[in-house]
Amino acid sequence: MYVVMNVLQVPAEMKNRMADMFGNSSERMRQVPGCLEFQFLSSKEDGKQVVYTKWDNEASFKTWTESENFKRAHSHPGQSPATESQIEIFEVIHSAAYEK
Repeated sequence: MYVVMNVLQVPAEMKNRMADMFGNSSERMRQVPGCLEFQFLSSKEDGKQVVYTKWDNEASFKTWTESENFKRAHSHPGQSPATESQIEIFEVIHSAAYEK
């Protein structure tokens, strides 16, 4: 598995706006082949918000980033309240999921 996190720095007063911008992403990402999980995370302590995606493999992620849907989803420059964005990529070595 393959995990990609887009770590965003967002001013505190804009965190709700950013969360709203990603409000429909979980349903859209459910339709993307190879995407196993989507989460939008928000830190309580600072202006950090994270777009977390888990993929079956690197190829699925790369196919998504080259797709028209990806380009449409990211075609609104200047509308994001994020002041900084950093992509972090990980290969999953060990994993466990627990249903409660």
